[in-house]
Amino acid sequence: MLALFAAALAASSSAPAPITDPMLESAVPWFERITVTLDDKGTQKSCKYQFSLSPTGVENCDKEMAASVGPKNAKGQDGVYSKLTFERRFSPGAKLDTGKLPTGDKLLGQQVLFLTINAKGGIGSCKVLATSGDLLPAYDCDQAKTEQFKVAASAPAGKQSEAFMTVTVYGHEEQIA
Repeated sequence: MLALFAAALAASSSAPAPITDPMLESAVPWFERITVTLDDKGTQKSCKYQFSLSPTGVENCDKEMAASVGPKNAKGQDGVYSKLTFERRFSPGAKLDTGKLPTGDKLLGQQVLFLTINAKGGIGSCKVLATSGDLLPAYDCDQAKTEQFKVAASAPAGKQSEAFMTVTVYGHEEQIA
């Protein structure tokens, strides 16, 4: 693929920390997405963060988050911007939501995790079910186990709930105007 996308392999190992918001409910689906735009010299031009449960919609990344994503010291094709998106989708229950890529984007890597969430909202177990692509996301079971969820009051006492976490890296190129 492109030099910038290939260089993103190193960046994926320093993906941003997971959401640790205690208000995430184990029965509510959500996604979070970080999209970085890089110029042909590998310089980050923008960083946007979106969390599906946030009332504010798309925001600029804070400095720490922006510094943690995107390839370092990469050079791309002259006159071309590259956009890379790092996305996590949480799907409670037995229905997997892999998410559909935007038209024109290329899948660079994906990992699907199966999670059980215990009665206290912690991750009881985690198993990687599938991986694909050349750019595997750095988010794995070790990071997933740091998540904490609010268990719904209607959940049966002592019963673990199940969920899927799909982590995807995708991107595309566009001409610099």
